[in-house]
Formats: sequence, C-alpha cells, structure tokens
Amino acid sequence: MYRDLASEIKRHVPDALVSGTVGRRTSFEITVNGKLIFSKLEARAFPDKKKVVEVVQQAIASGEVETVKKKKDNCVAL
Repeated sequence: MYRDLASEIKRHVPDALVSGTVGRRTSFEITVNGKLIFSKLEARAFPDKKKVVEVVQQAIASGEVETVKKKKDNCVAL
C-alpha cells in the first residue's frame, strides 16, 4: 500500500517529499506537514488514495491540512 500511495502522490505532486518507515504489520499512518491525517489502526481500513492526494495538494496550495475520513472501498487485511 505504501508504494502505491507514494507513487500516486508523486504523480500528482512531483515536488512532495514522501517517506516511509517500517512499523507494526497492521499499522499504517499518514502525516502531512507533521499532522496526522489518517491512521489505519483507528479507521481499520486503508485510506482513499484520491482523497490523500487532495489533502497533499491542499496543504501545498493553502497550508491547510485536513484529516482523511474517506476509506478505500475494498479493504482486505492480509
């Protein structure tokens, strides 16, 4: 999921700095400008990629960072 999401962000926002770290197998958290915008542990699902990209674009344009509430429709934990 990380690589897919990172690629999607870079495709739409080429200047974005995207990094990832290894954590718990079931964890997945996204921060933008130091603000947590999505937690897989909290949501029990993966984020909607399109919404994450929108939040990154909004942060670049206005400095405003909102949380992502929209989840991926078909979340399957492996």
